Amino acid sequence: MFIDLIYCLTQTIKSDIMIFITGTDTGVGKTYVSSIIGKHLKYKENKNIGYLKPIESGGVEDTTLLKNTLNLNDDLNIINPINLKNPLSPNIAFEVENYDISLNEIKNKIKNSFNILKDKYDFLIVEGAGGVCVPIKNNFLMSDLIKFLNLDTVIVSRPNLGTINHTILTIEHLRNKGIEIKGVIINCITDLEDVKYYEKTFETIENVGNIDIIGIVHNHNNYDIDFDRIK
Repeated sequence: MFIDLIYCLTQTIKSDIMIFITGTDTGVGKTYVSSIIGKHLKYKENKNIGYLKPIESGGVEDTTLLKNTLNLNDDLNIINPINLKNPLSPNIAFEVENYDISLNEIKNKIKNSFNILKDKYDFLIVEGAGGVCVPIKNNFLMSDLIKFLNLDTVIVSRPNLGTINHTILTIEHLRNKGIEIKGVIINCITDLEDVKYYEKTFETIENVGNIDIIGIVHNHNNYDIDFDRIK
């Protein structure tokens, strides 16, 4: 009976340690940050890390990168259940590729992969495509997928001009959907030395957004992330 109890507790822990990595827009570095988080937790904290890319548009580059980076043995169609050839918003890609699939079928395929991976790994990283308002099918948005999977989020943002508006809008949209935000990670797609008054920008995001910046990523070898805030 004691062993059964320990097993049940272990399964509960596995189901609880998951995070959805979203971003303020396309190209902000969600995959890059996901790889850093995954590598750190796997190789420095010895966590059993899994990865799910529910939808990828434009091939399998992101999925393959994380599969190789984290040395995962899961099939690509499990890690990435919905794959689209064209680098477009999913709703448009489905249309132009004549990909005949209903919203319920999309949700079922994603949920099936999600259930397989969350029961296998101690920590599951789920990475979105584009920003939170990207339509997947009809009026079902990326944020609706986050809500459907019942996950907390981390927002990946950039440091340069325009990021205040993009980040605050992302925060407000997620909160209006009732989605918990763990914090913001700044991915330095522009070197901070080239961004004037970036400290003021970060302060503004924290103050106006009532949010914490929990990490700054310069590159794979130079990052400062509060991993305890993600767990």
